[in-house]
Amino acid sequence: MLRKPTVRGEIRSTPRVDCIVPAIIQDKGVSIACTVEDLSITGCRVRLNSFTKLSQNFLFEFPRKNIKVPAELIWINGDEAGIRFLHTDSPPGDATG
Repeated sequence: MLRKPTVRGEIRSTPRVDCIVPAIIQDKGVSIACTVEDLSITGCRVRLNSFTKLSQNFLFEFPRKNIKVPAELIWINGDEAGIRFLHTDSPPGDATG
């Protein structure tokens, strides 16, 4: 299982903002509710409602904005997970790309 990296003074390629945004992970036909706790254009950190096993790749959804994007699991530690968005050339909201 992937674990959250422990890096002091972590440097990111894009800035993240703290937030509390409801989201859904669509993983093999199962909807998993979560809360985005920090967000950037490249990914986010989420808090899962319970300890959950996730696939390496899944669909990440922001239901209030009707945005769906393919994503990958970078790390997981208890009920927290790091997610990278897999940007495509598809129109916004279209995850079939």
